Amino acid sequence: MNYTLEKEFLKKIETSSDETNRKEIITDEQIKTLLEKYPKIPKDYIDYLQEIGSGNFRECQFKVQPFLFNLEDLGLEDHYELKSNIWFFGDNYCGDFSGFDFDSDEGTVVEFWHESGDLYYTQKTFQNYIRERMEMDENGNQKV
Repeated sequence: MNYTLEKEFLKKIETSSDETNRKEIITDEQIKTLLEKYPKIPKDYIDYLQEIGSGNFRECQFKVQPFLFNLEDLGLEDHYELKSNIWFFGDNYCGDFSGFDFDSDEGTVVEFWHESGDLYYTQKTFQNYIRERMEMDENGNQKV
């Protein structure tokens, strides 16, 4: 996987001096841990963490974590019901989470909408989903 377009796009669109845009490249040990714990984790998510890194983009428009978490990790398991194999990688700072359904073999992104408690299957790969969150088109330009 190659995130060259995304890296170039973020360089153009983000303010480099803004600390909220800081990202951290994942270590080999973190990758190994993720792959051991979640063997179905999509490769494009791992590649993103290796090439771009975890953290916010576009001044806290979205945050990608270097680990996966679930509703129990957030203390929300008593408020919402989700099947047990849903693991999140990020959030939109509005209370909604994005992740993967490891009961599915598709490797596509799911969204959890906190207001309704619904799980939405986007049918998008991690890379396509992240491009959409960045508001980037397939050619590496700002969506209009």
